[in-house]
Amino acid sequence: MNETFYALIHADEAGHYGLSFPDAPGVIAAGTSVEDAIAAGRKALRSNFNALEDEGLPLPRPRSLDTLLADPDFRTDRSDALAVIALAPAPRTGRSIRINISIDEFALERIDELARRKGLTRSRLLVEGALGSG
Repeated sequence: MNETFYALIHADEAGHYGLSFPDAPGVIAAGTSVEDAIAAGRKALRSNFNALEDEGLPLPRPRSLDTLLADPDFRTDRSDALAVIALAPAPRTGRSIRINISIDEFALERIDELARRKGLTRSRLLVEGALGSG
């Protein structure tokens, strides 16, 4: 599942940030910066979804922002939030597998050039491109 879920970002007096997901009850994340909390939120969503799938339980379905905004509980929860953001779960990860592919020489040169400019390996560039994280 790579659907987008809306998250509420909250802050405490100590400068820590927390995320909650109205459409994924019980999934929360925290960090010492907004960026850390967002990264933790993506991982928390993935971890929760993996656990639900392992148990054969249905995954939560995200509502549209319009639907959330019409929900009185959401309006109450967001009243003290710093922000509402759209967040996709972290991609599923597994072990690396070596593959052999055939590719046009010119295309491979372009891939390698782009990977070098981005400071990535060829494999990492292809994976990020396929998963939409690059």
